[in-house]
Amino acid sequence: MAYIPDLSPCEYFGAAHSSGLVAVGWLEKGHEFTKADVDAEFTAKLVEIAKDPWQPVHFAGPHACEFCRISKIGGVANLFVPAEGFLYVAPSLIVHYVDAHEYAPPAAFQRAVVACPRMRSMEYLKAILKNGPKGLIASGGRHG
Repeated sequence: MAYIPDLSPCEYFGAAHSSGLVAVGWLEKGHEFTKADVDAEFTAKLVEIAKDPWQPVHFAGPHACEFCRISKIGGVANLFVPAEGFLYVAPSLIVHYVDAHEYAPPAAFQRAVVACPRMRSMEYLKAILKNGPKGLIASGGRHG
């Protein structure tokens, strides 16, 4: 997995889409990240979002947690969380980072997660279409 600083444009899905995607939780060994307790409402909603996330594109192979020394927890999905005029995008490992490594994502992302409509609901899909990069949505908006 690639390190991307929190709240930076996310080029992981191609430079053409980066202006509409904001990275959160793309952690990597050797880069500091904020650690703190997070609200239980946020963690519950994050876990819910990660259960069956909408995926406009799929990548082969899991990403392994670089911080775990023995059990290399992996994740294969990406989470798309609508915000005002853009989408936050985080690797599904963000759930593990919050739980096991005390990662505290930016407050704006936490608020967006709590406000996120139910995954795959019509309200969620409308929010994705309204706020996401049009090329990314049009090219691969199939449900995974």
